[in-house]
Amino acid sequence: MLKSNRFRLADDKMLDEIHEATVEVLETCGVDFEDETARQIMKDGGCEVDGWRIKIPRAILEKTIELAPSSFMFHGRNEEQSFLVGEGQSRPHTDPSFGAVRINDIETGDRDCTMEDMKNFFTLIQSSDICDIGGGWPVEPTDIPEKKAHLHVFREMVRHTDKPLRSFVGTTEEVQEYFELFEIAKGEKGYLDNHTCMFASINPVSPLTYAAFPLQTMIEHAKKKQAICTLTCAMSGISSPMSMMGAAVMQNAEMLAGNVLLQLVNPGTPYILGPASCRPDMKSGLYANGSPEANMINGLSIQMAVERYKIPVRIMAGITDAKVVDAQAGMETMQTLIHAVMAGAHWIHGCFGSLDSLNSTSFEKIMLGEEAFSRVLRLLDGMRDWDKDTTVSEITHAGPRGTYFMEPTTVMNFRNPWRPTVSTQEAYQNWADAGSKDFRILARERWQKILADAPESLLSAEREKAVTAFLESKLSEE
Repeated sequence: MLKSNRFRLADDKMLDEIHEATVEVLETCGVDFEDETARQIMKDGGCEVDGWRIKIPRAILEKTIELAPSSFMFHGRNEEQSFLVGEGQSRPHTDPSFGAVRINDIETGDRDCTMEDMKNFFTLIQSSDICDIGGGWPVEPTDIPEKKAHLHVFREMVRHTDKPLRSFVGTTEEVQEYFELFEIAKGEKGYLDNHTCMFASINPVSPLTYAAFPLQTMIEHAKKKQAICTLTCAMSGISSPMSMMGAAVMQNAEMLAGNVLLQLVNPGTPYILGPASCRPDMKSGLYANGSPEANMINGLSIQMAVERYKIPVRIMAGITDAKVVDAQAGMETMQTLIHAVMAGAHWIHGCFGSLDSLNSTSFEKIMLGEEAFSRVLRLLDGMRDWDKDTTVSEITHAGPRGTYFMEPTTVMNFRNPWRPTVSTQEAYQNWADAGSKDFRILARERWQKILADAPESLLSAEREKAVTAFLESKLSEE
């Protein structure tokens, strides 16, 4: 059972008000769906359809909330990497950052991303004991092949990670192709029909719009009960109401409209709420995700998911507006992480790599995210078991000016305390004698060693050959 449901922004009355306002928005204003198949599904399901506009009755909204599972098993291609998401999960889960257009390199400065960066990102996340979901599209490579780009990325994904995967948005045909490629890598046709192994994160276009490709992605995932997260990135005062409550209501309406479609396609499809709205920098209009007010808007949505709807919730946290891995990056990473976990989020997105309001990434920031999240997990773990009689006995035995070095509990547990993975706890002189290396240098050394020790591919020779053959067959099609 998660121990993080301690930070509450709203009382039960306020949660009821958010839900009632959401119902009213969906019944009277509605949401635009820019895909004919999706509109027909909504119409057949009892919604009012007028062109692109979909109005959702209360009964359908609340029925589909009930149909969304409170938890689901998320399977890795390696079954040992599988875990439960939602009610009863052991700890918050994590997936990496997504879509950066630049790499921040401490030796060369900012530069364009490449496919090599993509592969390295997949490998570093695979090696992590903290980040338990792989895949996605962590960087935007400038050297990616134009034809079937999604399959080139997905091929590298299955070569370098066997964890549960983040897929990506595409047309109906593209989604079907990477489903097929996954089953080839697994070596078991039809595997996705009975195992949730992937999720896609869908961004509504705020305010209150779903574009065609995201809707097609949602439909294809729902057919096979692959998970969907509807992630709203509204900016209060620009693409949502300025008030934090107003932004939370609009965000709630956007997200839940997506779940209605999923449950009408295939009842019981795993669904994750994805609040990611912000208070922008009103001087520039830029997205600002390190603000404490963003925490508050999205904290309301966490409460709605955990307390009112009983469905999993995924939130961006460990993110920063900092341009490099510096004190600001560390401060904002910890601020957003601690709030998200202590508010009860089941799933955290973004802390592994993200810089510059999601526009940039850094391998050193992956190392920072790992350690920051491990610190938060230790806080979440709370006070471990202790025995009063043993404690009193040891204190009495050591007495005033005594030592505890050889007491039984010290001997049995001295290897157990939390330790950092990158930052230093060394004495100053030891640190200076070792080269006075700051956090970024130590982080760089760590990720470079991980890559040097990693295998060329996780696939067997047979599976490697089959994956390559599938890609080549698709590339040869006219």
